[in-house]
Amino acid sequence: INASLIGAGKIVVSDYCNISSRVSIYSSNDDYSGYFMTNPMIPTEFTSVYVDDVILEKHVIIGSSSIILPGVVLEEGVAIGALSLVKERCKSFCLYAGRPARFLKKRSTNLLKFEEKLKLLQNSN
Repeated sequence: INASLIGAGKIVVSDYCNISSRVSIYSSNDDYSGYFMTNPMIPTEFTSVYVDDVILEKHVIIGSSSIILPGVVLEEGVAIGALSLVKERCKSFCLYAGRPARFLKKRSTNLLKFEEKLKLLQNSN
């Protein structure tokens, strides 16, 4: 699958999330301005690394080769199209895509009914 979850901050992956192949999720990022150095082997006094948690709430799906940057929250039921660059919070049960990712349309909440059925099935076993 070759997905990458990298960084100094937390990356929270909730139940029923789908992270497709070649997805990269970063909870930290270097400063590319040139005012600081950008190498993990350099002492921190010479770098400026931005660190912020990434949260994937329940039922998030991230399409192949997408990139999620530090500080992003993908609310419940968010779908991210393939090859997208996500830099900001995405609202619940919406579809986003592009570079940078932008809202495309609302997404059905019907999958929540299947979650409840699945829980009932699991509890009966």
